[in-house]
Amino acid sequence: DAATFQILLRFMYTDALPGDEQLIRNSSTLSVVELLQNLLAAADMYHLERLKLVCARRLLERHVSTDTVASILCFAELHDCLELKKACIDFFLVKKNFRKAVLTEGYLWLMQTSPSVIEEMRERIGD
Repeated sequence: DAATFQILLRFMYTDALPGDEQLIRNSSTLSVVELLQNLLAAADMYHLERLKLVCARRLLERHVSTDTVASILCFAELHDCLELKKACIDFFLVKKNFRKAVLTEGYLWLMQTSPSVIEEMRERIGD
């Protein structure tokens, strides 16, 4: 979308992402999490590893919650963000987080699109 592309171009010239408030102003239809996920996907597509890392860290530091962890984990798996994937699985495996996160639509999406991640979580529970 246009907002994602505009932020991508800005990052290429400035090597910086705007703050969450400015991200929201740039996109009237997307949440910050959705915008960062779109940026991560674009960074992966165009091999912009620094942008990919910055998006992954921003998601991890500010936006992983029981409501978002499954969809962020799915994006991490899809776009080969191993650090973000590991952190999301660690978050998921905390019992109180797991009980809430499995009730989200993101978890259903994760089960449908990334069964290998579900299996990886099962294996880690058994450890």
